[in-house]
Amino acid sequence: MPGLAPALVVACGAALAWSLFDLVRRFLSRRLSAWSLVVWITLPALPIAAAWGVVADDWRLEPGYLVPGVASTVINVVANYLYFRSFQLSPLSVTLPMLSLTPVFSTLFGAVVLGEPLVPRALAGIACVVFGAFRLSTGGGRALAARVEPGSLLMALVALCWSATLLLDKLALGHASAPVHTLVVHAGVAAAGCAILAARGRLGELAVTRASGLLLAAAPLVGVGAFGAQLYAIQALPIGLVETLKRGVGGVLAVTWGRLFFDEAVTAGKLLAIAFLVAGVGLILL
Repeated sequence: MPGLAPALVVACGAALAWSLFDLVRRFLSRRLSAWSLVVWITLPALPIAAAWGVVADDWRLEPGYLVPGVASTVINVVANYLYFRSFQLSPLSVTLPMLSLTPVFSTLFGAVVLGEPLVPRALAGIACVVFGAFRLSTGGGRALAARVEPGSLLMALVALCWSATLLLDKLALGHASAPVHTLVVHAGVAAAGCAILAARGRLGELAVTRASGLLLAAAPLVGVGAFGAQLYAIQALPIGLVETLKRGVGGVLAVTWGRLFFDEAVTAGKLLAIAFLVAGVGLILL
């Protein structure tokens, strides 16, 4: 098990890597359609999952897998499309931090579905995240009449979808091995993306330029690095701390990347909203 200091450094590195992963996907969203990205981002996981299954020699699949496995796949199709579409509609600095809503929805799902208690600290955290999300979605505006960024609303739905898939994935893994579930979900998402493009006569959107190809090649490498670093860190650190670092670093870097690469404004309202999001996540998870 890694020491605390090295694990903390790696956790910060993982947070940075996740932010870079989002940045790469943001660049891709400016070059390719949302549905083509749904296909291209999920396809690289197939050989990795297949190799995982071969190495682990675990292809367990039971009848009870059908409902949670299919449900998780369908929700992942929706979530992946909304994720990329949100980047195409609104600035990075007001969309990406909305993923801090994920632990809010997870906590509420746990209370409703699993009967887990909602302690006062978690309720305070939920209030902070909701307030921060509202401020961020309106660009830091205070009035209810302030314009709500459509991309921020879509990313809030992504957080809701990913929270639901956490529960479904847990149920699915009771009836299938992790490599099998990974294969099913990613193959299903890629197939759905291809089917939707075909139905619309837009399969040509899967064609990529050299620049897009380089970004598509870099995306899974950055993603695997982020995931591997996160797995290393959670061996020695509380999951809540790792997730809070991930959201905190990600929120600050979302504003930074937006300013550096997309000429997005940095305002006190945005920074205050992100501070509430991070504080709320910490109250929920720590």
